[in-house]
Amino acid sequence: MRDLVEVAPGVHVATSAVYTTTSTLVVGDDGTCLVVDPAVTAPEVDGLAAAIHARGWTPVAVWSTHPHWDHVLDGQGLAHLPRWADGAGATDRETLAAERDADDELARVGEAPAPIAAPATAYPRRSPGVLDWSGRTVHVLTHCAHARGHTALFVPDVGVLMAGDLLSDVEIPLLDLSADDPVGDYLAALDLLGSLGAQVVVPGHGRVGGADELRRRLTADRAYLSALVDGNETDDDRRALPWAAAAHAAQRSAVGR
Repeated sequence: MRDLVEVAPGVHVATSAVYTTTSTLVVGDDGTCLVVDPAVTAPEVDGLAAAIHARGWTPVAVWSTHPHWDHVLDGQGLAHLPRWADGAGATDRETLAAERDADDELARVGEAPAPIAAPATAYPRRSPGVLDWSGRTVHVLTHCAHARGHTALFVPDVGVLMAGDLLSDVEIPLLDLSADDPVGDYLAALDLLGSLGAQVVVPGHGRVGGADELRRRLTADRAYLSALVDGNETDDDRRALPWAAAAHAAQRSAVGR
C-alpha cells in the first residue's frame, strides 16, 4: 500500500496493490477518525492501522460502503472498532470469505488477504442521512447501484465524495444484475452523486479526481450505460482488462437489446 495522501484537509487516502482499492480516513480537528473501506491484504490493513496510531489519531469506527468482500475487511488494529454501514444487503462471512479466497488478483499479489470483519450494524443517525458520531459532519447517501444498500459518504466542509464502487477511472459501471432495474438504479445513483457539487471524488477503485474529473466520469459512465442498453459497442477503455471484458459481456447479455 502506498503512503497515506491528504487529498483534502483532513481526508487521507491510501491505495492498495489489489484492484487499485482505496482506503480513506476522515480525520477531525481533535484527531478522531472514521476508517472507510480498509483494504486489501493483511499487511496493508495492518499498515493502515499502524499509520493511524503513528499519527496519534483515534479511530472511532470502520465504515463499509457496501457488502462485497473487498470492502468488509479487518485487521488486528481495527478489530476492536464498531462496524457501520447502511444495514441493507448484508452477506454472510463464509460466502464473502469464499469469494475473497477465490480471487485471482490476490493470488497474483501473493500476500495473505485480510480477514472478513464481523457484520456491520446500521449506522447511528444524527438526522436523516447524517452520521451521528464525534467527528466532522458526514452525509450518508444510500442507493441501489452496484449492490443493494450501497452508500457513498460526502464531507461537505471540504467537498469530498467517497463514492464506493462508482465513479471509477479504472472500472466500468458494474451493475447489480439481480436487481429489477439495474441500469435505472445506476443512473439514479449517478444523478444523486452528481448533484452534490463535490470538489474531490474518491472512488473505491482508482485514482482520486477533482471536480472536472468527477464530471468526466459521470459523463463516461452515462455513455457506457446508454451504449449498453442500446446494444451498441463501446470504446470505453476501462473494459480492456480480461475481468472487465467478461463483466461487460455479461452485462451486455443481461440488459442489452
